[in-house]
Parts: sequence; C-alpha cells; structure tokens
Amino acid sequence: MSEETKVTKPSSGVLPRLLAAFVIGLILGGLGTFLVQSSQYSAQLSDLQNRVNTLQAAVNALNTTKIYTIGVSFPLTGELSDVGNQWKTVAQMALNDLNSELANENVKVQFKLVIVDDKTQAQDALTAVQSLAQQGIKVVVGPAASSQVKAVKAYADANQILIVSPSSTSPTLAIPNDFIIRTVGSDAVQAEALAKLAFEQGARNVVVFYRDDEYGQAFAQFFNNVFSSLGGKATLTKYATGLPDYASEVAQLSSQVKAIGADAVVMISFDTDGANILGHAKDDPTLSSVRWFSSEGVHGTTQLLSPEIATFIRKVNLLGTRPVFKENPVYIDFAARYKSLTGRDPPVFAANVYDSIILVGKAILLAGKYDGAAIRAAMFKVASNYYGASGWCILNSAGDRMYQDYAIWTVSSVNGTYEYQDIGSYSGGTITWG
Repeated sequence: MSEETKVTKPSSGVLPRLLAAFVIGLILGGLGTFLVQSSQYSAQLSDLQNRVNTLQAAVNALNTTKIYTIGVSFPLTGELSDVGNQWKTVAQMALNDLNSELANENVKVQFKLVIVDDKTQAQDALTAVQSLAQQGIKVVVGPAASSQVKAVKAYADANQILIVSPSSTSPTLAIPNDFIIRTVGSDAVQAEALAKLAFEQGARNVVVFYRDDEYGQAFAQFFNNVFSSLGGKATLTKYATGLPDYASEVAQLSSQVKAIGADAVVMISFDTDGANILGHAKDDPTLSSVRWFSSEGVHGTTQLLSPEIATFIRKVNLLGTRPVFKENPVYIDFAARYKSLTGRDPPVFAANVYDSIILVGKAILLAGKYDGAAIRAAMFKVASNYYGASGWCILNSAGDRMYQDYAIWTVSSVNGTYEYQDIGSYSGGTITWG
C-alpha cells in the first residue's frame, strides 16, 4: 500500500481569528492613513485660515481711519490772550481744511487737535508741552513767545518733541539741528524794516520802549544796530513784563522822552501790555506830541480799535511792521473766510498758525510714522514745496522761514469804524507805499 500525504486542517476557531486580524489591520491602516491625511488637511486649513485672517486685517486696516493728534500750545490767557483766542479759530479752520482734503482724496487718515493754555508764560509753556508729551503727542504747534520757546527747547530736544512756533521771532533762537521750527522769519530782518521805516519818516532821536524778555531784548538790540548805522540815535528802555498796569512805566517813559528831546517812541510789546501802554500814553501831553512806531506784537489787538486808543494812534501817526507775504491770493481767500466766520480781519501771525497746522499734518503723512525725528525731517521737505496763506514756507538750515516780507500797518477809520490797515510793505531792503 502507497503512502498518502497527510494534510493538517486548521481548527475551526483559527480561520475566523485570522480573518478578523486581517480586517482589523485593514481598518487600522486605513485609519492611520486617514489620520495622517486629516492632520495634513487640518494644517492646511489652519494655514488658510491664518491667511484669511491676515487679509481680513489688511482690509479692516484699509477701511479704518487712522487718527493722529497734533498738540497746540496757545496763549489763551495772559499778555497774548487777545490774539491767542483768535488763533483757536484759525487752528480749527486749518484742521477742517486738512481733514476735508484727506477725505476727498479717500485717504484714511484724520487729524485732531489738543489745545492747552500756556498763559503767555515761559514756565507754563514748558508745563503745557510736558503735559502734551505725556499723552504721547510728538509734535506741538506753539508756543507763541520767544521766551516760551526758549523755555521748552531743552525738553523738546531731549525728548524729540517737535515744536513748530508760528510767531517766535527772536534771532537768538535761530539754531540748526534742534527740534524747534519757526514758520516765521527772524526779527533780525523786521528790526531792520522798522529802523528804516522810522528813519525814513524823519525820526532821528528815539526811545525804544521794549519788553524785558527774549523777544524784546533781541528786537531792541537789532533795531539799535540798524538805526545807529543810518545815523540815528536810539535810547533803549526796558520795562518789566506781566504787570497788571503800566501807568508808572509810561510816566517814566514820558519823563525820559522829555529829558532827551526824543522825537519818537518805538514800542516793542505784546498785545495786552501794548494796549495798556497806549491807553496811558494817550493822556500824556509829551507822549502825544511825538511820533510812535511799533513792532507786530500789538497788531490785531481789539483794544487798539476802541475810539480812545484809535484816535491817539491817528494823532501820533503810529506806524508798525508785521510779517506778511506780498501779493498772496491764498491769503486773500483765507482772510475772507476768517472774516466771514468772525466779522474781523485775521490778527497777526494768523496765516502762520494756519500754515503750521497744515504743514504738520502733511509732514506726518510724509514721515509715515508718528515720530518726532521723522516728522522734523519731513517738515523741511514739505515746507520747501508748500505755498500757503503766509506764502512760501521754505525753511533755512536753522528751521526758520527763509524768506519773509513785512507790511507797514496802522489803524484807520473805515466807514465810521476803526480797522487795521496795511499801507505799505518792506521787501529786499526797500519800503514801498500803497
């Protein structure tokens, strides 16, 4: 008998177990693949969501208006309060015009002002600038007086806070590479204009009655230098600032004019002190018998338009100088709009205030960031191409206005009321009437 091959059969429980194991393996393998793919899809989905979020943020940014703040330090009380409060209207005009221009061009940027009162005092100006800086403000329009600008200079330089003064004119503050910009010319030129005006009008022996501060001291000295070179004699007489009344000082001025036989008084003042001085001088026989000349500091003061003081101004034929830019159609439009709002002509430096706000706004836009140093650098570029209400605003290396003309002003009777009137100009060393 042949040998037969023997086949061993698995037990009845083994095959199902093998089949189950095989199926479980397929399931686990598929699950693993699914999990890997799911993880990849999840990562891709997360990346896509991040991109969507980034794009949405960009869209939101494009649709969100960026707000920049411009600080303003104005003399709302004190010796320049008359013009300081008028400047508030000018600043708001400039802000509205700037924001309207940006809105019309669909630029998602707007500006706002934070205005503080520096009280026409040096220490208060420093306090005002420090307060604005603590709010994160990097650029301040103002303060007005040179003594105030001098007081804030060290703090502004150390903290890179840009100071843009529309009215500080002392030649002693013409310093390159600092954080002081002045949108008006130095008084070195205005002192020359006033000296030549007084000499041309026949004055030869004058008393220069000046504020004992940064502005008055520098103006008086520069006036004396020019007037003396022309052949005239100037006696410099200072008076203390911040007094409530100047009756005693005016009485001393009268005595001095009489003692030296002066033929004219040259007043270097601000608005409230200047108005007070003229208010006492009108009642003094000696001071009513000589010619009077004035710097720009008192121009625009409403008190000078009162019948009592205006009559005195006409009697002594008071003439003054003030910074302007000749034949400026932009200023004509600005002045008309200001008068329609207030019923009066713009005060001294109003055009410079207006242009300072506009220049700062445009400089912030050009800088691309709210940073004092960047805004300062941009100001020089913007000003070189900006012709505003005060004229061409190009700056020199010291950050002062490079070109400045001057008007010759007085107070005249127009249709039964008194108004400030420009009757001549000074440009390039030449006086022109009319």
